[in-house]
Amino acid sequence: MIPENITKEHILSAITEIDKKGVPKGRHSSTYDLVYNGNSYPPKLVISIANRYANGEELNHNDFEGGKGKPSFQLLEQYGFE
Repeated sequence: MIPENITKEHILSAITEIDKKGVPKGRHSSTYDLVYNGNSYPPKLVISIANRYANGEELNHNDFEGGKGKPSFQLLEQYGFE
């Protein structure tokens, strides 16, 4: 379940963190990437980290689905991310 209070600013903070720290081993995307400023990011990792900025803890990537049409992708698309 994706919390509804994750904002675009939380997502951008997650992207900035990934830019600084890199993608942890085993957390690369398998099918789709979020593309921002010409860089690719694992969408589920971005959502997981964005939740930490919104709610104080990172979401477990096994607790929600990724992929087109899923709530995690709908959230990203809602804020204009590809």
